[in-house]
Amino acid sequence: MERTGIEDSTLSQILSTDVERQKNTVSCKCKICEAPARYSYYGVIIPTTNLLESDQSTLSIDQWNLLSNLVHCFDENSGYALVERFIEEQNRLPLKLRFKYPSVCEFFMLLKGKVQIVFEKNRDFLSLSRYDRTTLLRTTLEYTTSIGGMFTLRQYKLFDYPPFYKSAEMIFQPSAAIFTKRVIDQLDPDNTFIKLVFAILTFSTINYTIYRKNVHSNLTNIKVTLPIQDMYTDLTWRYLLYKYGHHQAVIRFSNLLRCLFAVIAAVVEAHESEKFTEMIDSVIEQTEQTLCL
Repeated sequence: MERTGIEDSTLSQILSTDVERQKNTVSCKCKICEAPARYSYYGVIIPTTNLLESDQSTLSIDQWNLLSNLVHCFDENSGYALVERFIEEQNRLPLKLRFKYPSVCEFFMLLKGKVQIVFEKNRDFLSLSRYDRTTLLRTTLEYTTSIGGMFTLRQYKLFDYPPFYKSAEMIFQPSAAIFTKRVIDQLDPDNTFIKLVFAILTFSTINYTIYRKNVHSNLTNIKVTLPIQDMYTDLTWRYLLYKYGHHQAVIRFSNLLRCLFAVIAAVVEAHESEKFTEMIDSVIEQTEQTLCL
């Protein structure tokens, strides 16, 4: 059956429109790996070089899925909405009444509790025995909530507000506030990397030098916990290799270690504050009740 001139004209118009739609693109990037791409009417257009690089990715499909789930869980439960609501409430107050000790103290308590929800929703954590979950919770919580909170504070630059910083000094000791500010300034700019580090710390079996009453530091079955810890460490390393290459991956991991030492120093100094220990004990108690530990 022969096509008419009208049909040929219509087909040409459709093809022309399709080409124009494909040409009209908007720059964007992957939310996880931040690889550059362009978005058109028909979806994301990834450059040929990126397609070749993705073929060489050291991350399996399962690892990409795990990475995506971790990032989503952190974003959904890390307390971003809490921070935005807190800032909005403070901005309604007269300047002299903003970021005072009572409101900032309550904010930190709520923030630590919010960050800990990420801990509670981790399937690998929930797969451990009740005793080992309790042990990890009590030995790592002050570090996971601290670095998670510091990450969230960096996102909103709250430590750059002098009244907020002054209240933080009153709550955690001036020396702890100094170390906290140092950590915030040193945190890697790659948000996905920091969220992966948070997962590693959740399963950390390192025994720190801070003495806490009624804390059992020995796991009943460390052979179950170590593979989980290794899995998240391997995932983090592979992510860095994929995105930055070996040289930059080594540099970023080295910087991370220095940053974690600063986190430990901040926690050690904060232990001189009764309010800090009260916060940690409260979050531990709330989390144990939630998990029925």
